[in-house]
Amino acid sequence: MKKGNQTHIYTCLLVICPLLFPSSAVCQNNQVTISSLFSQYHQNTIREKIFVHTDKSFYVAGEIAWFKLYAVDASDHKPLELSKVAYVEITDSANKHVLQAKIDLINAEGWGSFYIPLNLNSGNYKLRAYTNWMKNFGADYFFEKIITIINIQKRIHVAATKPANKPDIQFFPEGGNLVNSILSKIAFKGTDQHGKGIKFKGVVLDNSDTILTFNPQHAGMGFFSLIPVNNHLYKAVIQTETGETITKALPQVYNGGYVMSLTELGGKIKVTVQTDITAANQVYLFIHTREVTKASETGHFQQGQAVFLIDKEILGDGISHITVFNDQRQPVCERLYFKKPSKQLDIKLNTDLQSYAGRTKVSVNIQTGDNALKNDSTSLSMTVYRVDSLQSPETPFISSYLLLTSDLRGNIEDPNYYFLKDDPETNSALDNLMLTNGWRRFKWEEIFKTTKPFFEFIPEYNGHVITGKIIDTKSGNPGTGLETTLAFPGFITGFNTATSDKQGRIRYELKKMYGSAQAIVQINSSTDNDYHLEVADPYSNEFSGNVLPEFTLNAAYINSLREQSISMQVQNIYSAKKLRIYYTARIDTASFYLHPDQVYLLDNYTRFTTMEEVLREYVMMVNVRKREGRFHFSVFDLGSLHVFKNDPLVLLDGVPVADINKFMETDPLKLYKLEVLNRKYFLGNSVFEGILSWTSYKEDMAGYDPGRHAMLVDYDGMQPEREFYSPAYNTEDQLSSHIPDFRNVLLWSPHIKIAPGASKEINFFTSDMPGKYIVQVQGISGSGAPAFASSAFTVVILSKKL
Repeated sequence: MKKGNQTHIYTCLLVICPLLFPSSAVCQNNQVTISSLFSQYHQNTIREKIFVHTDKSFYVAGEIAWFKLYAVDASDHKPLELSKVAYVEITDSANKHVLQAKIDLINAEGWGSFYIPLNLNSGNYKLRAYTNWMKNFGADYFFEKIITIINIQKRIHVAATKPANKPDIQFFPEGGNLVNSILSKIAFKGTDQHGKGIKFKGVVLDNSDTILTFNPQHAGMGFFSLIPVNNHLYKAVIQTETGETITKALPQVYNGGYVMSLTELGGKIKVTVQTDITAANQVYLFIHTREVTKASETGHFQQGQAVFLIDKEILGDGISHITVFNDQRQPVCERLYFKKPSKQLDIKLNTDLQSYAGRTKVSVNIQTGDNALKNDSTSLSMTVYRVDSLQSPETPFISSYLLLTSDLRGNIEDPNYYFLKDDPETNSALDNLMLTNGWRRFKWEEIFKTTKPFFEFIPEYNGHVITGKIIDTKSGNPGTGLETTLAFPGFITGFNTATSDKQGRIRYELKKMYGSAQAIVQINSSTDNDYHLEVADPYSNEFSGNVLPEFTLNAAYINSLREQSISMQVQNIYSAKKLRIYYTARIDTASFYLHPDQVYLLDNYTRFTTMEEVLREYVMMVNVRKREGRFHFSVFDLGSLHVFKNDPLVLLDGVPVADINKFMETDPLKLYKLEVLNRKYFLGNSVFEGILSWTSYKEDMAGYDPGRHAMLVDYDGMQPEREFYSPAYNTEDQLSSHIPDFRNVLLWSPHIKIAPGASKEINFFTSDMPGKYIVQVQGISGSGAPAFASSAFTVVILSKKL
């Protein structure tokens, strides 16, 4: 069962649970079976993580937020090219989507931006990112980051009085349970209504007697030790520094069970398992780091105690799960352990100066350090932004996210704190975090199943997948077994087919589509039924339980806010066109059928006034016939050297033509090209006996009406990449320009690649905004090592005043 933010494993020993396999094989097979089943589960459940690096975290409405996505394997953090589409959103405190974008992932990376609209209210927001495949594992697995948006054009509502504080405290026995007369370590965590740690003093009462006192070490967390006695009523009473009093009972004390404790002994960790169950003989220890098995050992109880010594070197960097099983393959204790990274990618940043004048060139040298990973190629993104009372140095670091935050549930306050120092105080606080925020992304009962897990959402391995459901509007029943086509007028590569299943569901896998477009879905039905297509929302409507922090605006920030507002307005006035420049998308313009057998540019031939004349006079290997008042095309098959029996697929500007008679009424003078495929073509479950693909001059289907079985669907494709505007001041004319430059983000560069053992120089120019600027680089190496570096410089404006 779950309590608070931690998954506790409670085992009722008064109930005899059936063995999962014959008792004669238990001692020999438990250890091997757990390990093999876990490995099998891991192979069937590959997982992704996404990290998002943003240019900063504080924005004024009207600015542009820039971001880069890194998609990695959740186990080893190596770049993972599983998904080709990522979904990025900004949501408000009510979990309402205010901005959304589909981002094209190329080589496990993606780039994008959001223009912050002027209709947003001031407040804290979440920026989150995920893939379609990640939706199978819940919103707690999505990337989340808090950003602040201030809209000076709307009244900022700040409560006159703060809402009443609702502090809470929770207790977490190490391993999961308190057992009668066995010494236990009990971690605790005190938080306010926003999930932020609080300061307090506490006592533990046995009935009415005070037996110990406690107080938090960091972020409201700490621990104390207790030998619990059954039938005693243990209560904790805490007094917060703001005057609130909280009384809460400690977890239940069991008559029988198992207790785990972990201590560090130099280069080893000692795991001690204690029990008061006299029949207990063997116990099994299983350790994995992000679902990669690291240790599987059997221990024997002697006087109710079994001890395991584990070499730290065998554990992976970051969080490891340590689980104890009894001899019936039941998990009875579990806790987390964090191993600080032994190898890190050392990135060094050096600016050529420490202080610059306005409109001056800055040179930043990026270099890999001399360590074991120096020969590892790296992909990086760089931001250079101004810091003041509103914008502090950017977080999170990619290292703290991948190794810590992404593997824990709930809000992690200041995750970078645990990486800045390697001392007893920091490491103790880190272990408290492991005890209070521990959780699993899986359930052991699922691992012990022999069937493969079912996943609702498929990975978008080739491109965005449109899913939907066809409904018969007359009966309300699903439209089953219907052949459908999806096409984008003027975009031949967007053509796709799908057949609805028993539930009426369809699925189209698209190639790269950028921007907004209108698709045409046609249903090939011999009935007169009217059908409706309900397109599924590709964005997730599940949300994590993380609470946004309270939004406050200090009066001391007014000057900084006014300055940043002026900066935004000046940029939008003088550089509006340059802020709306997009890179040309890399689109595969080849037809889905690749190479036609015949191409006719109609202007090279005599232009006839009817479609029948065009086809009969100069289109070879395509016969036009009319039977029972309807036109039919017969295409010659170059493969069998026979004429196909059935009509070919006829396309007009990429859209299938359902009514040949209506199509034959089209004015041929509006068409400029015909491509003919004289072969059988397979697309999904559909088979076409030849293809005739017509293209009009205006790519507007030349006035052809697809008919009543065609449905128009608004489609938002992948977001095109916006070009970051960074002016240059290389000449005297540029330097003396009277156009103001009030940029507070001097550079956003998401495409930095550093080859093994190399360095790179990045150049940009300062603006007319004085102050302190941060240069920050984040990224990932090919071997999965996170990279982070930061530097600072100042800009001094001597001749100008804002």
